[in-house]
Amino acid sequence: MTAFPAIEIVYGMRRHLRVDVLQKRRGDLKVERIFRNRHIQHSFEIPWAMLSAAERTTLDSFFQSVRGRFLGDIDFTDPWDGVHYTCRMDQDELNYEESMSKRWNSTIRLIEVSAFKALKAAVPAFPTFASGAVVQFPYRMSRFYRTEIQAQQDDSEKRFEDFAVASGVQRWTVGGEALETADATALLNAWEGNYGPWASMSFTEPETATAYSTVHFTETECIHELISTCASSVRLTLEELK
Repeated sequence: MTAFPAIEIVYGMRRHLRVDVLQKRRGDLKVERIFRNRHIQHSFEIPWAMLSAAERTTLDSFFQSVRGRFLGDIDFTDPWDGVHYTCRMDQDELNYEESMSKRWNSTIRLIEVSAFKALKAAVPAFPTFASGAVVQFPYRMSRFYRTEIQAQQDDSEKRFEDFAVASGVQRWTVGGEALETADATALLNAWEGNYGPWASMSFTEPETATAYSTVHFTETECIHELISTCASSVRLTLEELK
C-alpha cells in the first residue's frame, strides 16, 4: 500500500458519495429504480492553500510515486470518520500555483477502488435532527408536472398530460450549509443507507407538518463539505413517490 503524504488536510475538503442507480418515471407516476453495481463509491477532493515549498515537494513526490491514476493502492484515512479507503488518483495531471512567495496552492482528487466497504443499514424514516430542524434556510419546496405540447399547422396546440394525478409530484430540499456534526451524520447515513435514490422512507414536511409515507432522495451523488471542526455542508432533495 502507498501511504498518503503527511500533509495536514485543511477544511474545505469535499467528500463525494456516488451510487449507480438508474431511475425512470413512468406515466402512472411510479419510479422504476435499479441499483446496478450494489456499492457506494467514495471520492475525496482535497484543496490546499499556502503549502510550503517543502510540502509542495512532498506532494509532488507522492504524485510521481503513484504515477497519476495508474496505481490503485493509496491508503487514505477519511478525516470525517476515520475509515480507511483504498484509492487511486482521479487525475493524471497535478497543478501548483504560487499565490505568494514560497506559498503554493493545489488540489488533488482521490477515488475509492474495490474492494468497497459494506453497505450501511437502510433508514425507513427520515432522521430527526439533534438541532430540531431538518432544513436550514433557504428552504425550498416545489411541485412539478410533465406535459407534452405539439404545435399544429394552424398554430393551435395539442397538450398531453403525462402524469396520472392532478396533484403532480412534490420535492423538498433537506440539509444545509452549516450542519452540526450529529445532523450531518444522520443525513449522510440516511442517504448512504438508502443507497441514494434506490430505497424509500417516510418524511414529515416541516412547513406544514404533513406526513408522507413514501419519499426518496433524487441525487445519485451526495456532496459533503467539511466547513469547520463542528460544521458541515450537505444539501439533498427528497421527492414524493406515488
